[in-house]
Amino acid sequence: MKKIFLTFALLSLLSFACTQTTPPASPIVDTVTEASPTFNIQPATESPAYLSFIINVHDWAHPDESADILLQLVDLFERYGVRGDFYFTAEITRELAEKHPEVIERFRNSNMTISYHVRPPHPLYTGFDSRLKNLSDDKLYQTLLDYETYALDLETGELDKSQPGGYTYVAHIFGRNPVVAPAPNNDPRIRDAAQRVYASLGAQMTLLYHESGTKVEQPFEYTNGLLVRPSDFSITRTTSIDGGDNFWWNFMSKPNAAEYSPTQFLQTQLAEWENQNNGRAPFITALIHENNFYRSGAEAWSSIYFTMDKGKKDQPLPAPWNLSAPDPSTLRAEKDQAAIFAAYEELIAYAAANLTVVTSEDIVKMAK
Repeated sequence: MKKIFLTFALLSLLSFACTQTTPPASPIVDTVTEASPTFNIQPATESPAYLSFIINVHDWAHPDESADILLQLVDLFERYGVRGDFYFTAEITRELAEKHPEVIERFRNSNMTISYHVRPPHPLYTGFDSRLKNLSDDKLYQTLLDYETYALDLETGELDKSQPGGYTYVAHIFGRNPVVAPAPNNDPRIRDAAQRVYASLGAQMTLLYHESGTKVEQPFEYTNGLLVRPSDFSITRTTSIDGGDNFWWNFMSKPNAAEYSPTQFLQTQLAEWENQNNGRAPFITALIHENNFYRSGAEAWSSIYFTMDKGKKDQPLPAPWNLSAPDPSTLRAEKDQAAIFAAYEELIAYAAANLTVVTSEDIVKMAK
């Protein structure tokens, strides 16, 4: 992506740092969820909303394009005096560290928030977890710890103990512990063990839902020592606009792009929240993936790990995986990339001027 995006956006507006931890002797496998005894949330009259800009970073197949947009996004957030929350996988972090160290240095010297997430074939990801299913509690904990300590072989799903990887690698590269570490598994025993591993490594927050699910009366809850990321609603999917399961960025080059403006979407949902008289300011998630700015279709790695159905990933494939599988994504036209970036900048500008922009770091402090 070229720097023409910044000009276009402005015109549009004017118009191994972590130590390994041994597993506990007798891990507890029941989920422990607690409400925060106190919380410091401003009433809606003082802050209309708390909005978090979440950027999932995972496009290891296109590191050059990923690097370019990441640098632009850091510049964009800094221009408006707010912070973004960037969720890196270990695989894209390795690609950036080896091929674009300037990106790593830019983040290390910025005040952006660093978080973490996993993608296939990490065994914590549902559908790729067969190797975890029948392990004892102690072995499960240690295995998950190993996957957050050593590198993941993308072809076999095995560990490569000759290289660092996982959560600890991301923490080492960026010089600070990622705040959020989701455990995307449907098995409560696996999820609980993973949450305990992440808590032991320095994470402070996890996910139980992505776009909505926070209790109005109790927005702060904990599970296994981690704060659950709150989100009353999100600025991501178009469901509330047209009933479809799509994303606003896919409409920015359409004739009816204005109907899918994320800023208008935000204003509409804020008005609905205020009409409900919920008694507190909402927590809002504005989520996007870095590849959404420059590519359309499924992620480049989808066809490696999943069967494909009409351009979308379907069922998980068994190992070993073909790392040369056809890339199902396509490069967006420059004008389409520019339109998405301009709409995102408009959303940031509006939030910076009218709402309280927070990252997971801020929310952790609020919950204490």
